Parts: sequence; structure tokens; C-alpha cells
Amino acid sequence: MKKLMYVVFLLCLALLVAGCSKTEPSQANQTDSTSEEAAPVAEAEKSAVETAIEKAEKMTLEELEAAAKAELEANPSLTFNADSLTSGVKKALAAFEERYEWAAGRTEYNSKKGSEYQPKLIAAQKANSYIADFVMFQDASFLKNAMLDTGFLLSYVPNGDEFKIAESDQQPLVGVTFNKVFIYYNAKVGKDQLQNVWQMTGADGESLKGLKNVSYQNPLGEDINMNFLIMLTSDGACERLTAAYKEYFGVDYDPAAEEVEYQNIGYKFIAEFIRNVGYWHSSDTSEIKEINNYEEDGRIIFAGLNKLKDYEYYKDEYAETDQYYTKTISASGWNTEVQGFNGFVYNMWALIPRTARLPYTSSLFIRYLLSEEGFNKGWGGILGYYSPNQLIPSAEGDLPLASWKESCIVEDVNYIDASYATVIKFINMQLAGN
Repeated sequence: MKKLMYVVFLLCLALLVAGCSKTEPSQANQTDSTSEEAAPVAEAEKSAVETAIEKAEKMTLEELEAAAKAELEANPSLTFNADSLTSGVKKALAAFEERYEWAAGRTEYNSKKGSEYQPKLIAAQKANSYIADFVMFQDASFLKNAMLDTGFLLSYVPNGDEFKIAESDQQPLVGVTFNKVFIYYNAKVGKDQLQNVWQMTGADGESLKGLKNVSYQNPLGEDINMNFLIMLTSDGACERLTAAYKEYFGVDYDPAAEEVEYQNIGYKFIAEFIRNVGYWHSSDTSEIKEINNYEEDGRIIFAGLNKLKDYEYYKDEYAETDQYYTKTISASGWNTEVQGFNGFVYNMWALIPRTARLPYTSSLFIRYLLSEEGFNKGWGGILGYYSPNQLIPSAEGDLPLASWKESCIVEDVNYIDASYATVIKFINMQLAGN
């Protein structure tokens, strides 16, 4: 009898949530590409979606499953919409439907490109209109000011013994973590060639030579690369750069000896790195696909480690075997002992819009995504994908995420937000050759 009353309660609550967040179809698809700034958040009572998320965080898995099922059954005309720029969400969503038959045919994955999607998110925030039930995207510079400070994107944090998520990854909730490293074609370049980050400025050190063959995606078209450069001006990055400078040049860094006055050593590195980039690629994926064609110039590509899955050289010969990815990894190289840092670690966040129509289903899907089964359905076995759930190990042959964080520059949402305007002005000047 108690169970029946609980289900009835959930059904009523689902109807209430649907009613509170309902929007007209024309309003749901509204965008305002002419405005780039989010509306300020106003003091208000908690929305039905916020209330639902709070309740979901206290539910057992069985209770959350019942709530999501009741929610979908109470709203037969609604589809659970998941917006993301990673195909891993699409794979996980398909597995989610297989696990929950009552959700079969009721979900839709929408592939979104960050630069095109951001204006739509802002328009939805301003109009308080529906855009999706689940959103997964990157770019810390946009996230905090436009989406978190306005209270438009919310976090559901899974509970239970099968989840171990650091507090720093909970608000906002990290869905998956990535890294960008310096990748090369193993037949031409070895890790001995790249040993210190100051080589990438082109200057020769005491015993190592500067490198002129770095390939980097223009930060004006790649938010993650811009955020990486911004993070190089942070205190932690400057400490790394200072230590690596002494290792490379054999002397302490002396700001007073500089012809140009830099705010800190991070600004110096950015300026010299940008001037030294030998190749500006337009896509990490495209560049990695062709990595074997760069044998002659020994190109070193700053790209996502996960992009190795797109390397095509062995596809025809090994497409139907489990050797394809193994061959790809062996053909590529990256040094995990670079003095200074090995690369950049950054996140993609799994969030629920304040205007979601199916918040219990959103919460259940996020819980599934951060479970071992859900993560492996989306990204299992591929280097360069890491779950915030510390109980899920990295792919075979990869380092643990904790090791990457120790050796890399790590994205900091608050620092990027606070420093963005100042540092980006400097970066733009360097890109313009000033």
C-alpha cells in the first residue's frame, strides 16, 4: 500500500513539473544570436526542476527509476532531449534505452557545436524557455558567467557506494574529462625530442634544441586552446614554467632582463609560443587523421589524446579486428615526462537546464552516465576519456586521471572567468603579430 501511495505521489509530482516548465513550441526553439550576454539572475523561489533535482539526489536508484518512469508515462507526448557535442552521449543514450524499456523510443540525441549552441543557450536562459532536458558541453569561459551565475544550468549529483566524485567535480557536475597532449608520429619523432616545454618557444637551451614544428589549433576558433593559454598565466602554471625555464636555460628567470615587460612568466611563454607555432591547424581530428603524412617535417601536434581514435591509416587493413586501435596507439607517441607540463586537462559538464521538462529522467540518465556501465558504453576502452567517478579506471594503456592532473595544466573555471578579459586581449595582440 505504501509503495502504491509513493508511485501516486511521484505521478502527481511529474505532472506538476511538466506543467511548471511547459513552453509554447515557438518559444522552445527561440534563439537570439544578436545578444551574447546572459540576463542577470533574479532572486526567486526554487523552480519545479530545482525541487525535483533535490528530491532525486535523496532517492535510491529504485526510487529514481520509478520517478523517471512515472514522469514519462504522465507526459506521453514529450521526448527526452539530450544536447551534446560528444558522440559518447549518443552511445550511452542508446544503452540507456536498452536498460530501461519504458524509455525506448522516448529519447533523442542532438549533436551540438559549442560556438553555435552557446547563443541558443543564452536565448533560452533569457526567455526562461525550454531547450533540452540534458546538456553536456565544454568551455569554462562561457559556463560560469552565462550559465552558472544565472542559475540556468543545474547539477544533479549521484549518490550511492558505486560513485566517488570529488567535491570539486560536483558543482558544476563533470560528465567526462579530457586531455590535450603533444602528439607525434612515432616513426619520425621520439619522446627524447620533446623534453621541456620551453623548446616550443623555438629558443635553444643549454643542451636541448628549440622546436619549430609545433602544430596548434587557432584559439580564436577553439575555446579549449584559448582556455589553455589563459591558464598558463595562473600561479600554478607560472611555478611550473619557472622551474622548467631554469632546467632548460640553466639560469633563473629574471623579469628585469626582459626587453618586453610581461605581467608574469606565463605571458612571456604565450607570446613566444604563438610566434613559434609552425602550423596552425583548423581541426585536431583532421590533423591526427593525417599524422603519418607529417613524417618528413616531424610535426608535433597539440591535440586531444582521444583523437587517436580518428587516425585512419590502419582502418582498411585492421577495421574488422581488435588490432586497429592498438596499431594506431603504437604508431603515435606522446611524452608523459615533459619538464613543465605534459598537456592540458579540461572538462565537459553534464547539466540540467532550469527549464527541463523531464528532470527525473535527466537525473536518472546522468546517474547512468556516471556509472561504470554507462561510461563504458559511451567512452570505454578509448584513451583520453576519464570519468569523474574515481571508481572507474582509465582505459588500458592510459594513465590514471590523477596522474594526468599532477603533470598537466588543469582547467580552473573560476580563474578563467576572472582572468578572461585581460589575458584574451594579450593573446589577441600576439595572434595579430603585435
